[in-house]
Amino acid sequence: MTTTRRIGPWRRWVGAAQAVAFAALPFVRVRGESALRFDVPTLRLHFFGATLWMGEFFVLLLGTLALVFAFLLVTLVWGRVWCGWSCPQTLLSDLTQPLASERARRKGRPLRLAGAWALVAAVSALFAAATLWYFVTPGEFLSRLAAGRLGPVLSWSWAVLGAVLFLDLGFVRASFCASACPYAKLQGVLFDASTLVVAYDQRRDDECIDCGACVRVCPTGIDIRDGLQAACIHCAACVDACLPIMAKRKRPTLVDYFFGEPGAPRRRFRPAVAGLAAATAVAMAGTVAAAVQTGRSSLDLSVALSSQYRPRRTEDGRVVNAYAAALENRGRERVTVHLTLDAGGREAHLRPDEVALAPGEHRAFTVVATVSGGKPGIGSAEVTAEAAGHAPVRARVPFVVPEAP
Repeated sequence: MTTTRRIGPWRRWVGAAQAVAFAALPFVRVRGESALRFDVPTLRLHFFGATLWMGEFFVLLLGTLALVFAFLLVTLVWGRVWCGWSCPQTLLSDLTQPLASERARRKGRPLRLAGAWALVAAVSALFAAATLWYFVTPGEFLSRLAAGRLGPVLSWSWAVLGAVLFLDLGFVRASFCASACPYAKLQGVLFDASTLVVAYDQRRDDECIDCGACVRVCPTGIDIRDGLQAACIHCAACVDACLPIMAKRKRPTLVDYFFGEPGAPRRRFRPAVAGLAAATAVAMAGTVAAAVQTGRSSLDLSVALSSQYRPRRTEDGRVVNAYAAALENRGRERVTVHLTLDAGGREAHLRPDEVALAPGEHRAFTVVATVSGGKPGIGSAEVTAEAAGHAPVRARVPFVVPEAP
């Protein structure tokens, strides 16, 4: 690749857009709910109009697996593009860059330094709050904050998270990437000979004037001329530093993005890339299929034979079984659920046979099944729950016919 323009401005624009999206997304509502929020009291995940309940979180696990494969694929092809362009550590460090700049100045400027620290505090407080908005709606958070009723849980969560971000952005910054980030330690395993990297062109080493500009601007303090290093986050600050210096000599930059070592041939087909692409596609297809399967009905039904009431026969020969049932309305509207029992063709009645549920309501109750006749023993029956606008849900249950008295 041949870079002719500074990369830093593009990175800052992309980073600012991602920061705005992170802070603004909780305000977006889809079908009356937050576009993306995990509601702790009800253990529900709202995801762009869909709602996942705790019993359906296996869909989220499949989605996470798909993201892991996709992340590995991106790393294998484009290297640490995540670190340099999308990692929150990098983005927030860029937003608070004035602090690093003021520290680097030789002459002290107390007012500017104080302003830089104030910026770090503001960014920490804002993004700590924005993180909580993915668990509590921004409207509720801000209204409770304005009324002074934020509560101990939200108050402490905001304070602790804000303090962690403040200490991180004030004192740790990019040194985390160079010393503690586990992803940095894995890059040697994930990269191959054709992965995109930021590298120094050793073939043109005689053109380097040893100005040290690439070293001075590096946020992790490495010398890119020493070759590929785990601490390099591919932010391309060294590219921007070398570009104008070499331009004065009418030569291209010595540091640039390369697919593999500068001058080495790039392999078009790589088995690892094909394998990861296939794994990502399969995992994504499985996630979509599971999401469609769980999203067919907004009702959930569970039925089990009650341990509190023994099966019995009535005087007219009918058989009565009692069940512990639970219904959940996962929709956003009130519904009336009709219950029926299929007992293999025999006449059957349920009591109650109709249950009204508010949006999001979970109700446990006892349902009594009465079936005409039958031979003594344990058979099976099927309970069906139906409501207008919802796909029916069914539960298979045992049906016990006791001996005649």
